[in-house]
Order: sequence, then C-alpha cells, then structure tokens
Amino acid sequence: MALALSGTSNGSLNNLSLSGNTATIVDTARAGGIVQVVTATTSTSVAVSTTTYTDTGLSASITPSSSSNKILVMVNQMGNAGSTSRPIGFGIQLLRDSTIILYSAQDGTGPFEQFVNVSSSTNTNIITRATINFLDSPSTTSSVTYKTQGRPYTTANSGAVTFNQASSPYNATSTIILMEVVA
Repeated sequence: MALALSGTSNGSLNNLSLSGNTATIVDTARAGGIVQVVTATTSTSVAVSTTTYTDTGLSASITPSSSSNKILVMVNQMGNAGSTSRPIGFGIQLLRDSTIILYSAQDGTGPFEQFVNVSSSTNTNIITRATINFLDSPSTTSSVTYKTQGRPYTTANSGAVTFNQASSPYNATSTIILMEVVA
C-alpha cells in the first residue's frame, strides 16, 4: 500500500492511523477539523400512541478526544403520523444521555416537527422525515450517547405515530450522524 501526504501549508501531523488498506490522517490542531464520525441507522418500527416522549430506537455513542471539542449531531428521523381526524403530526426531541438538549417545537396542543391540518375529516396521515442539526458541547472525554424521543402531536381521534416504519411499502430507515469537531 502506498501512502502519499500532500499540502501547501506548514504544520505537524498529529495522528496517523493505518488499518488494512485504509489510512486516516487527522490534523487535530486546526479548529473546525473533524476528528471522528459515528453513524447509526435503524429501521425497527416504534409505535407511539401516548403523549409521553418515547425512545424512537435511533441512537449513537461517541467518545470525544478532548473536552473542549464539540459534537455536531445530524438526525434524519422518519415518522408516519395518523389519526381518524385532523390535525396530525409528531414531535421529536434530542437527548445527550438522559438530558434533553433540544426540545420539540410545540403549541398548546402538542409538539410539531411535522404537522398537517388538512380539510379531510377522516383517516388522515402524513409520512415524512424530520431533520435535526445541532452543535453540542458535551465538555467530556467520556462516552456520550445521543438519541431521539418522539410522540404524536395529539392522541385525540386515535392520533399516533410510528417511527422508522419498516413494513412495506415504506421500508424507511432513520439515521443519526455524530461528528467530533475541533474547538
């Protein structure tokens, strides 16, 4: 295997990792540099028909290399919300371990990352993806777990939501990406 280094600026090499036929070079001295990336996906369906935020099954863990570094969390959460009447929707929140770090937007009835109020009055549903991009400062070098929790906008009129709906024809997968960013 050949390894070539190139660049136009002065600096030092902080970390060289070789594994199999892959080489990773990380310059940890530059602010904004990406030190590591963790990705997790799930297509395991989680049905929620209560107003209690429930784990969606989407989570990933990362161990920051410096307590001053930040974690960029990117979520692509699939949800299928429905009811026998309108309105419908769902909310999701982001947690670091057991701490909520991003609350769902909500009105007097419930959360609404995704929301629809259509003119139809029977058997309405919405199948969509909600996205979250959040830059977190965990201030630790211990492993941290990021996860989503969700609930329907309302449980009135049989309101419910299913996250990561794996059954046909949806075959939907939700994804979370964690990127450690040099501070």
